[in-house]
Amino acid sequence: MKKIYLLLIISLLWVPMSAQKNVNSKIEKVTVFLSGAQIYRTASSSLKKGRSEVVFSGLSTHLLANTVQVKGKGNFTIMSVHHQINYLKKAKLDKRIKQMQDSVVLLTNEKNLQQQFYNALNQEQQMLLENKSIGGSNTGVDVANLKTMADFYRSRLKDIYTRMYDINMENAKRSKKIALLNQQIQQFRANYQTAVSEIVLDLDVKEATQAKFDFSYIVTNASWYPQYDIRAEDVHHPIQLHYRAMIRQNTGVAWKNVKLTVSTGNPNSNSVIPQMNPWYLNYYLNTPHRKMSRKEKSAQYEYEVSQDDEEPTESVAMEVTASPVYKSLSNASNSSNYTTVQAGQTTTLFNISIPYTIPSTNKTVNVKIQKVELPSDYRYYCIPKLSLDAFLQARITGWEELNLLAGDVNVFFNGTYVGKSYINPQNLSDTLDISLGKDQNIIVKRTKIKDKTGKIVLGSSKKMNVGWEISIRNNKSEKINITFKDQLPLSRIDEIEVKLNEKDGAKYDEEMGFLTWDLEIGPKKSVVKRFDYTVKYPKKYVLSNQW
Repeated sequence: MKKIYLLLIISLLWVPMSAQKNVNSKIEKVTVFLSGAQIYRTASSSLKKGRSEVVFSGLSTHLLANTVQVKGKGNFTIMSVHHQINYLKKAKLDKRIKQMQDSVVLLTNEKNLQQQFYNALNQEQQMLLENKSIGGSNTGVDVANLKTMADFYRSRLKDIYTRMYDINMENAKRSKKIALLNQQIQQFRANYQTAVSEIVLDLDVKEATQAKFDFSYIVTNASWYPQYDIRAEDVHHPIQLHYRAMIRQNTGVAWKNVKLTVSTGNPNSNSVIPQMNPWYLNYYLNTPHRKMSRKEKSAQYEYEVSQDDEEPTESVAMEVTASPVYKSLSNASNSSNYTTVQAGQTTTLFNISIPYTIPSTNKTVNVKIQKVELPSDYRYYCIPKLSLDAFLQARITGWEELNLLAGDVNVFFNGTYVGKSYINPQNLSDTLDISLGKDQNIIVKRTKIKDKTGKIVLGSSKKMNVGWEISIRNNKSEKINITFKDQLPLSRIDEIEVKLNEKDGAKYDEEMGFLTWDLEIGPKKSVVKRFDYTVKYPKKYVLSNQW
């Protein structure tokens, strides 16, 4: 009877309070923020009646525990959710690492086998060299036998040396491959988790059921930044803007064939509404103002106190520029075929329907999120005083609806890469101006007009007359619109006067001293514009400017 009681007690001790079950989960969707990412996983499992503990393992150690959200479907109640790090369980090894490790083992075995052949050949070589004497000390050597033995030694040693050389060369190549593979393995292992995160659910199962789970969490070590391609076919077509997301992650877990959403939001930013406290005025008394100094061994101190009865300095208001609130897109048909755009009051989401794989290597993956055509006005610009090149510029409108972020721009014109630019929506006006490069078919010259350039002395004053001629030829087979500028010097001294004599149809900005011409030039046509001005100044002065 005592034995029966003892067995019963032992069996009761071995019955767990709740059954623990490891359940595999799959990443279905990832929302990538400017800093961080939200991972959405699904899982399913059959559960028995009673108290049960479900463990979702193999998660990133960069998981933020306070962001875990779990939803379940089935005849059970989620009693609690907690997060833990399992240091006894490693993340699943990347297939590429396993393949490279297998290659290292194979190459090492081949190298060792060839080394054994090398050792055998070396022993044979030593044996031949040690037994090279022919005949005895009292016995002569037959010439025919001598020739036969010499041929044998020569042939065999040659084969041995050739084979030993080949083995050395082959093993050197194997050693080089092994070193490169180990270097690559080390690089991949730098992103390999030595532990895993786990989410543990405490469940109260009413009756046996098939449970489905949806859970999400935010991880660090993931981000994206924008990059743009601006493509112009010619001056008769609208600009194409390609909006790309450069995504990278180093969370320790690869995102395989997942639905991606790119968000302009930042979950790490403070979302708490600030509190405003009462603002109390105070006062201070003016005190005599004198300057005092005191010298010490190690340093000299100098401070000032007020001496006069001046009024306190008036406070100055600071002007603060707020970040813009993004508008909703008015023309969804302009977006990419595989991307839908959701614009909220504070963030914009780009939903990409094509599944993507983002490995945990911290390498950038280029994801196209939007392609739009924008109306553009093309115009050439030139400042002959600084450069005789004419630059084609596209003035793009309608960009405000695209919820652009600051980023680099690759510019292409007529299928050719022309350079880089930068978009900063905070500094843009109604138009986005992009330079499309120089056009060698527009010839610009700037020459002095000799009969309008010279110096005259009038009493105590000098007059400097300066005249310039600007010629522009359009060698293209179509008309062009061009804006070009020049300038007059400005005076900050009353004794120095500047007078514009001729501007030849230019707009003159007196404050800046700029002359601007807006012209249309026909194909194979030329235009010549002139301007001249006079600078009057005291004879005693020597002007430093170059004319």
